[in-house]
Amino acid sequence: GYTGLPLAVTTRLLANYVIGAALTEATWRRTTPPQAQAAARRHITADPTAYPTLTASGHLDADRWSDDDLFDHGLDAILTGTPQPGRG
Repeated sequence: GYTGLPLAVTTRLLANYVIGAALTEATWRRTTPPQAQAAARRHITADPTAYPTLTASGHLDADRWSDDDLFDHGLDAILTGTPQPGRG
């Protein structure tokens, strides 16, 4: 039901989300050695007070949530306007 500016904004928002996820997958997940990914995880979680939000989010913990789950929940958050607590 969107038209005009709301349609343009929503289209750009969705496109940028998908492009950003694809770039992350292509560059970080596919080309970065696992040792570098582990080092980044250790750096962020070594001092939880330095990065409290990143530490709490677990977004670098592949064993916690899959990339597909994070993408799907992110897309849901965009489409509904808010993250859905208690899912997953």
